[in-house]
Amino acid sequence: MVGDADPRHPWIRGTHPLDYRAEVVSSWAQYAAPTPLLRDHGLVCLGAGEQSDARTGFSNRRLDSHALVFVSSGAGEYHDRRVGRRTVSSPAVIRVPPGRLHGYGPAPDGWTEHWLLFDGVTVRALLDLGAFDTRRPVAQLRQMPAEVPEFFAELRGVLESARRSARVTASALCLRLIALAAEVEIHDEDADRVADRVIAALREHAADRIEIAERARRLGLSPATLRAVVHEATGRSPHEFIVTTRIERAQDLLVRTELPVGAIGAAVGYDDPAFFSRLFARKAGVPPTEFRAQHTRRPPSP
Repeated sequence: MVGDADPRHPWIRGTHPLDYRAEVVSSWAQYAAPTPLLRDHGLVCLGAGEQSDARTGFSNRRLDSHALVFVSSGAGEYHDRRVGRRTVSSPAVIRVPPGRLHGYGPAPDGWTEHWLLFDGVTVRALLDLGAFDTRRPVAQLRQMPAEVPEFFAELRGVLESARRSARVTASALCLRLIALAAEVEIHDEDADRVADRVIAALREHAADRIEIAERARRLGLSPATLRAVVHEATGRSPHEFIVTTRIERAQDLLVRTELPVGAIGAAVGYDDPAFFSRLFARKAGVPPTEFRAQHTRRPPSP
């Protein structure tokens, strides 16, 4: 069957001495000892692997780290005491936090999975931003990202490497895979439409000097619903989202125009120049004048 597709997995090619992509996919697992510096200040990859045509799974398992499992073909089941039993039908992902007693595995026909273990302080941000939503341990995907096999193949190589820089590469690949899953996750379409409308309106009228309750009324929502919608979509409160939008617009105006700082503050919703400068410095890390000096492009001196 050299050079022919495997009928069970059409994307797997037969071996060919001149085609490095032709190697038949095999099951593998690679683990890495924790890197304290990455764990304590970022994200550390603790292991990754692949199970092609897997027929067995786990039961009553409790992990010390977070796990993300991509199921690219086949179907099966996930279960834990919090959510009960959930059907897993490819393409899908399974997300498991540390300490949760759980189990999952394929139906008798098997499935293909890629799995990832990781930990670190960055996970808190991923949880708050909704990129790793453990409230929904099983999530359906619109499609399996084409990059997944490629990223896992690269991850296998860097986890085998003894170079210190390989730990950083593994961390970056972990983050990219987590982001890929979040990008293609299927959400409630009606809720997404409401969120898109709300976010667009808040962006458009961010500079308006009106209270949150009035913004909610104009959108036909209660203040509580507005808070819930915005937090689910952005991980922020409506007030935080509006402030962030204003500061981002101010950054753009500082770089693209020569408007005075006070005028820029007024343009984004702040009439008090001193208050705007203090707020900008707190959010951007530097005062407006310094931000402009750092980021404005100028022709080289003669």
